[in-house]
Amino acid sequence: MNFLFCSLTVLVMSILLICLSVRFKNICNALFLGSLIVASVLGLMAVFHVLISPVVEDLYLNIRMPLGEFYIGMDALSAFFLSAIIILFLISGIYGYGYLKTTEAKNLGFHYALYQFAFMAMMLVVVARNGILFLMAWEMVTLSSYFLITLHDERPEVTRAGHLFLLATHIAGFCLWLMFLIMASHSGSMNFDQMAACPFTPFLAGIIFILGLIGFGVKAGFIPLHIWLPHAHPAAPSHVSAVLSAVMIKIGIYGLMRVFCLVRDFPHWCAILLLLIGMISGVCGVLYALGQHEIKKLLAYHSIENIGIITLGLGIGLWGQIEHNSVIALIGYAGALLHVFNHAVFKGLLFLSAGSLIRSTHIGEIDRLGGLLKYLPWTGHLFLIGSLSICGLPLFNGFISEWLIFRGLFEGMFHLPMTGIILSSMGVIALVLMGGLAAACFAKAFGVMFLGNSRSIDNSLIKESPMSMCLPMAVLGVICVWIGFFPRSMVMFAFHAASVICSRPIPPEMGNVILSPLLMVIMILWVVVIITAILVFLKKKAMKVLPIQEGPTWGCGYSYMTGRMQYTASSFAESLLRVFRPVLGFKVSGVKPEGYFPKEAEVSSHVVEASEVFLFRPVFEFIKFLSGKLKRIQCGYTQLYLLYIFVFLLALLIWKMV
Repeated sequence: MNFLFCSLTVLVMSILLICLSVRFKNICNALFLGSLIVASVLGLMAVFHVLISPVVEDLYLNIRMPLGEFYIGMDALSAFFLSAIIILFLISGIYGYGYLKTTEAKNLGFHYALYQFAFMAMMLVVVARNGILFLMAWEMVTLSSYFLITLHDERPEVTRAGHLFLLATHIAGFCLWLMFLIMASHSGSMNFDQMAACPFTPFLAGIIFILGLIGFGVKAGFIPLHIWLPHAHPAAPSHVSAVLSAVMIKIGIYGLMRVFCLVRDFPHWCAILLLLIGMISGVCGVLYALGQHEIKKLLAYHSIENIGIITLGLGIGLWGQIEHNSVIALIGYAGALLHVFNHAVFKGLLFLSAGSLIRSTHIGEIDRLGGLLKYLPWTGHLFLIGSLSICGLPLFNGFISEWLIFRGLFEGMFHLPMTGIILSSMGVIALVLMGGLAAACFAKAFGVMFLGNSRSIDNSLIKESPMSMCLPMAVLGVICVWIGFFPRSMVMFAFHAASVICSRPIPPEMGNVILSPLLMVIMILWVVVIITAILVFLKKKAMKVLPIQEGPTWGCGYSYMTGRMQYTASSFAESLLRVFRPVLGFKVSGVKPEGYFPKEAEVSSHVVEASEVFLFRPVFEFIKFLSGKLKRIQCGYTQLYLLYIFVFLLALLIWKMV
C-alpha cells in the first residue's frame, strides 16, 4: 500500500508541475514521461505484491469528509483491475507522446496533465473504500475523460461527442448517488466494510442492483445504454481511445463486481437479467461492428461486444453465487476478470494500431484503403495479432478467457435449475455466434485495409510510424501471445480476484481441474507450431537447392488488377448483414449497376442504430424543448432569483409542518 500511495503522490505532484511549466514544452514532455514511468513502476510493485501473495491492505488518513473519510484499500480484485489500468496508461501514454509529437503543433502541457489526472482518478476508483470517495473519483474520471476526448474541439463532431458523453455519464452518476445513499441509510455508514457487514433484504438488493446496473452500465457500454461510446471513441485521439476502451469502460464492470462483494442476497432475476444483457450486447455489438465503414467506430462497437462477453461471465458467476455453488461462481467471475484484462490488452493494441494507420494515411475509412501491409509492416502485423486475439483464436489471450467463460456456462448447464440450464445453453450459442461474427468482421477489416491493392491513395508515399509508437504496440502484442502460450499465472490471478467477490477461498483442486484440459490443448497447439516451424525451415532449405521460377499470375483475361475489382468492406459484410436485417435495420441506398454495359452507379449501405434513433434521440429532443421553455425563468434579475429561493424555502417549511 505504501508503493501505491507513493504512486498516487507522484501523479499529483506531476499534475501540479506540468500545469506550472505549461509554457515550456520540453520540460512538460520530460515531466510527463518521467512521472508516468515512475508512478507506473511503483503501482505495479504494489499490485504484484497483492496478487502473488493475496493479502488485503488498507490505509486510513485523518482527512475527514462529509459522510465518510479518506479510506483506501487494495485486495486481489482491486489489484487485478489496477494491473490493467497501469499497463494501459503507461503504454498508451508513451505511444501518445510519439503520436502527438508528430501531429500536433500546439503545446500539449494541459493535455498531459489531464492524462495524468485521469490515471490518478481511475486508480483511486478501484482502491476507494468509502462511498463518497468513490463517487468523487468517479466524477474526476468523467470530467478528465471529457477533456481528453475533446482535445480537437475545433471539430463540431468532437464537441457533440463530448457533450453526449458528459450527459450520459452524469445521468449514470445520479443513479450511483441514489444507490450509495440507499446502502448508507441501511448500513449506517458510507464505508464499504460496514456496508458488507450489514445484510440486505432481497427486495432492497434488487433496487440496488437496478441502480448499479444503470449507473455502471452506462460507463461499461451495455446495450441500450451504450449511446455515447461509438461517438466518443472515434472523436478522441487514438491513445485516448485506447485508454477509454481498454480501461475506462472497465471501471463500470469493477463497480458491479464491488457491489457483488458488498451485497450478497440478490434475487435470481438479477443473474437472468445480466445473462440476457450479455447476450444482447455481445451479438448486437458485433453485428453493428460488421456494418461500420470507419475503423475506430468498428473497434468501438467491438468494445460493446466484449463487454457482452464479460457480462456473460458475470451473469453465470452471480447465478452460482446465488445458488451457493462456489465452482460455477469462481469460474464465471474468473473468466469475466481475465477477459477484462485480455480485452484491455488486445483492444488497446487495436486502437493504437488504428491510430498508427490513420497517422500514416490520414484516412480512417476502410473502403478507401488497401495493400498497406508492405508499407506498414509493424502496424499491419500487430493489428493482425490484435485481430486474432479479439476473435478468441487459440495461442492468443482472448482464447483463454473465453474458454473459461465457456467452461462456466457448461458448468451451469449441468448444475443449475431448469431456467439456468436454458439460459446457460443460450449463452453458449451466443458466445459461439459472437466468435464467428468477430472473425468475419476482422477478416473484413484486415483484408480490406492491409491486403490487395490500394483503392484511393498512393501507397508508395506512406511511411511506417516512428519507434516511439511501434514499440508500445509491440509490448501489447507480446502480452497477447504470452498469455496465449503461458496462461497459468494470469488464470490464477483471476481466480484470486474472483475469490474476493465470492468471499470464499479457492478449493485446492480447482486449479488443476480447470487448468489441466486447457494446458493439454495448449500443448497440442505447441506441437503443431513446432511441426509447422520445422516444415517452413525445411522448405526454405529445399528452395535453395531447387529454386522456384516466378512469373506473372494469369488473371482470367485481366491484364492488371485494380482497386475497383476488389471486395470493399461493405460488399464483404453485405451477405451476413442481410441475414440479420430484421434485427439490425440494415439499409442499402443508391442505384445498382444494371445490364452488360452499365452506366455510372453508386451504392451505399449503413446500419440503423435503433437505440439512438428510436429511444435516446427523441428523449434528448424533448429535454432540449423543455429546457428552452424553462429558460424563460432565467431573466437576469437578482430580485427574482431571491424570490425563487424564498418560495422554495417556504414550500419546504410547509411540507415539514404538514
